[in-house]
Amino acid sequence: MSSPTARTPRSSTGTLNTLTKLLISLLCAFGAGLVASLIAVVVMGILRLWTGIPTPVELFGDYVLKHIDVHTFIKLLQTFAPHSKTTPLGLALLGMIGSGTLLGLLYAALVRLKLPLTGYQPARREWLIVLALTAAMTLLAVLLFWNELRQNFFGLPLLWASLSTVLGLLATFAVYNTMLALLYRALLPKQRSEETKHVVQSKRQFFSRLGVAALGIGSAGASWGLIQRYLGQYASYDGIKTPSPGGVTFPITPNDLHYVVTQNPIDPTTNRDLWRLEITGLVDRPGSYTYAEIQQLPSTSRAITLECIANGVGDRLMSTAIWQGVALKTLLERHGGPRPSARFIAFYCVDGYNISLPLDEVLAVDPLLAWHMNGSELPQRHGFPMRVLIPGRYGEENVKWLTRVELTDRFVGGLYSDQGWYNGPLHTTSRIDRPSGHVAVGHIVEIGGIAFAGNRGIQKVEVSTDNGQSWHVTTLQPPLSPDSWVSWTWSWIPTAPGSYTLTARATDGTGETQTSHKQGTVPNGATGYHQVTVQAG
Repeated sequence: MSSPTARTPRSSTGTLNTLTKLLISLLCAFGAGLVASLIAVVVMGILRLWTGIPTPVELFGDYVLKHIDVHTFIKLLQTFAPHSKTTPLGLALLGMIGSGTLLGLLYAALVRLKLPLTGYQPARREWLIVLALTAAMTLLAVLLFWNELRQNFFGLPLLWASLSTVLGLLATFAVYNTMLALLYRALLPKQRSEETKHVVQSKRQFFSRLGVAALGIGSAGASWGLIQRYLGQYASYDGIKTPSPGGVTFPITPNDLHYVVTQNPIDPTTNRDLWRLEITGLVDRPGSYTYAEIQQLPSTSRAITLECIANGVGDRLMSTAIWQGVALKTLLERHGGPRPSARFIAFYCVDGYNISLPLDEVLAVDPLLAWHMNGSELPQRHGFPMRVLIPGRYGEENVKWLTRVELTDRFVGGLYSDQGWYNGPLHTTSRIDRPSGHVAVGHIVEIGGIAFAGNRGIQKVEVSTDNGQSWHVTTLQPPLSPDSWVSWTWSWIPTAPGSYTLTARATDGTGETQTSHKQGTVPNGATGYHQVTVQAG
């Protein structure tokens, strides 16, 4: 009796020629790459919104910003206005999804599966390729974003923040590559087995592909929901200016009216239980403080005016608050003081922002590390739980969400310095707040405004009603501190109807009068006299 002839399984798609197999593989790899990318976006969103770990898209954005010059930066802001932050991030996200889709083709080329397949479970070789791709992608991201890793929007200390970011990258890439392997297998045609009915196998293949499609649609929907939640936390207050109602500037700016500028689409929401202030580098006794411990440090309060480097002549990106905190000198003394080799001081923030300045220059102006603003806990948008106040420096160097103070023997690059922004003492400025529009001939008109020169103080403010041909010394109100702006007034009686150009100029505490040279804010800060035209009648 002869034995039964062995039957060879047949393909569910019949006989496939080489070209057809290649096209099927490419289409399946493309589809698997797209769905795996969408799933990776969901993972990124969850990690970002629930653990504060930055997404690869945000890390890429921070990396690019540090590697372009200031003029390119401004051009990009203008190009993408009014959505100068979200549009580039959206494009970067689409680029990441597109790259992930194309990586599916690379994966298909590496695994070189022979069609039709015999099963849905990836083989050992496929898992090894998944592992290798995950390791390679994580290593590449870590090397590329090395200086961007140390951010965590819930306030983890820098070392833990860096570790959590690396783990976040690893998780994102591991999920992407794992799903890519499983989805690619699920989409490819399978061999038909005589032990299983054809209709059953066809249904299994159909539902497998349907499942991939459903997973893709579900991931797209979840991604959209996470993006909407992200945008719902958008820092829409970026660029808020301090008003002067009725032409009067308050000596102290209320917290909700203080100007705000931020580099972040979403500002940190620092968890006080996770956050630490670290004092490290070239000090004798490095150490750290919890939020409760910094409240026990010896504190002082002082009025300090902040001005943004983007504040144009006569503009209102400038405010004054009463800040309470510990003096930097006092804090460093508690740690044994700077070592002789310390030449620079670097301030690091939980959102990855950092600046570096000459140590002697910083200590000379007696900075504060503040945790209160106008008698209240530091608001989140102003840097909770701690920010730096360096009198005489533009706002970009008065960093928010401080987490580390490090003394070094070298300059440490940062976003603004790498782009080429000015990082010296702020320029003397004066502003006319009133009058505006029309004034009455023969009546007393009060001309008033503010002047500011940082810690240099203001010695004199002069005003002209004839476009600078003659000048009159104004009356100054006593400043709230050596580091605050000064209010000034001068009474004027217009004697004839017509148009008048009012001009103001200030002289700082060193005797140097502000320059009349007009320049814009980019990259060195605005200079020139503020002028206001009024009509007398």
